[in-house]
Amino acid sequence: MATACLVAFLIIADVALRFISLGPRAFDPPRFEPNGVPFTRLPDGPLIYQPAARFFSRYDPAGDARGYFGPDGRLEYEINSLGLRGPLPPIEKAANVYRVVCLGDSFTFGEGVKVADTWPRQLERLLTARMPGRRVEVINAGVQAYDTKDAAALYLLKLAAYKPDAVILGFCLNDATDSAETIRQNEATRKRFELSPLARVSRIAEMVERRSAADRLQRDFFDTTRRGFDSPKWQQCRDVLAGMSQVAKEDGFRFAVAIFPIFWSLDENYPFADIHPRVADACRTAGCECIDLLPVFRSDSSAHGRSAEAYWVHPTDQHPNEIACRITAERLANALAPGHP
Repeated sequence: MATACLVAFLIIADVALRFISLGPRAFDPPRFEPNGVPFTRLPDGPLIYQPAARFFSRYDPAGDARGYFGPDGRLEYEINSLGLRGPLPPIEKAANVYRVVCLGDSFTFGEGVKVADTWPRQLERLLTARMPGRRVEVINAGVQAYDTKDAAALYLLKLAAYKPDAVILGFCLNDATDSAETIRQNEATRKRFELSPLARVSRIAEMVERRSAADRLQRDFFDTTRRGFDSPKWQQCRDVLAGMSQVAKEDGFRFAVAIFPIFWSLDENYPFADIHPRVADACRTAGCECIDLLPVFRSDSSAHGRSAEAYWVHPTDQHPNEIACRITAERLANALAPGHP
């Protein structure tokens, strides 16, 4: 009798959940169109975008609560003649120009963010307002899937000729993770989740399976990110930072590393609070400036009651959205041009 009652309850609960659409929404993963990301490889260097290429990402409109992507969920990326995103100034720098090169991965590139909302573009506008009489030029040299070594190689091969006044390297905590592992994880998050036969007909089973799969991906990412800081890849990062610091001294530009948080539980439960000081210590040892962005995001989250998810471009994509890019740009502008309104 008890078993029959339990079965009846579960059936009724399942029907109710499906009827009133309770439980977490499932959205299609983002995808790049028309044929993925158009990469090419530099001679004796890292991957870069095909010059003058155009491609776009498409997000599930049902998850776009901000209405950011429009009804078709589409966001376009235009690549310049150098193989980078956004405007590109002439190589020759006029006397009144203040030039910044922004290195990094997809956080710097602005995956899921309109070009005007990327943090390099917002930084350019802020510095322009703070530096009257000077022309500010900010080059977005972020490339998806880059690590610290790739970013430094790109600078030496393509961007040193632009003679920047400042170079900012956006450092994500998975920069210390093996590149093949990072690619594997990215592909896993973009793969459509296949439900079991039971979960296709049972809302309760579907919720359990999706939650379990999401937890596995999260644990996998957290574990590999932590292990990266005890791996040879982390030492490689440190060596690259030291090398870039030396280049900065020789060429006379300001070199700073901006540490991005993982946008997950930014309060006292933030899972990587102990990693940020390790990166900051590595920067100091390497002789470069460090700007940890975790405190400003914690402050903004507390002041405005924003969860970590409020900084995501989409529920299926934890890249920093236009709000997160604004916060980043404001913090970096305060570092580059302190004392200005």
